Amino acid sequence: MIPARRSEPFMRFFDFYVRRYLGREFDRVRLWGAPRACEIPAGMPLLCVMSHASWWDVLIGYYLARQVVRRESYAPMDEAQLRRYRILSRLGIYSVDRSSMAGLRAFLKYSASLLSGERAVWITPQGEIASNWRRPVRFQVGVGHLVRSAPEVAVMPVAIHYEFLEEARPEIFIRFGPARRFQAGRETAGEITEGLERALEETLDRLLKDVTDRTLDGYGVLLEGATSTSLVYDAVRAARAWLTGRPDPARHGDVVSDPRKARTK
Repeated sequence: MIPARRSEPFMRFFDFYVRRYLGREFDRVRLWGAPRACEIPAGMPLLCVMSHASWWDVLIGYYLARQVVRRESYAPMDEAQLRRYRILSRLGIYSVDRSSMAGLRAFLKYSASLLSGERAVWITPQGEIASNWRRPVRFQVGVGHLVRSAPEVAVMPVAIHYEFLEEARPEIFIRFGPARRFQAGRETAGEITEGLERALEETLDRLLKDVTDRTLDGYGVLLEGATSTSLVYDAVRAARAWLTGRPDPARHGDVVSDPRKARTK
């Protein structure tokens, strides 16, 4: 397998790249409960169990690890992909060979070795890109074996959803579920897996309901993206606001009326 070989200088460069990349492609990144989005038990390793509805989840996980959780973090990647992009091992990425039992055993052993101190490991246990609306949420059973092999770990579900609202670019919504601990030897790998499936499903359900109902006041903005696709129009609008002294919101959504408020009067 390919081990992780973290490089802080490379990661600081990648931090800048990820912020610019997300800001260019998305209107906002919003986190429920920000800035205190999650209560992470101190003094123990953390396993973050992420939903996986998009290719973007990998970058979002990296961004959350660096900007929110702020722990020495690691994440697995399919071995064939990491061999092609081996430089990603400098970000804390290591390989998993899912084509053989030996490869899976090596993945479990290496992952368990990382789960010590206050490190974090981020995984997408669905094992494939799956719609956030698919029910029930199903994991590969390996996550249960991993938790059993690292009994002091705290496990936290992380739900990520992408939605178009009032702007040209989509927004990213993130919600952490409460951390869970499992007593060593008390539950089987299958029982642990089922419990974590339910935990992520519940977290996803809360997030999707908030976005569907547009009850978004609890979601703080982690990252502001570009406000327009037209630099010329932005410049004209800003000049008009300066000349007239009237405020001019930069975002389309800031001036869209809410018909739901009219119905309540």
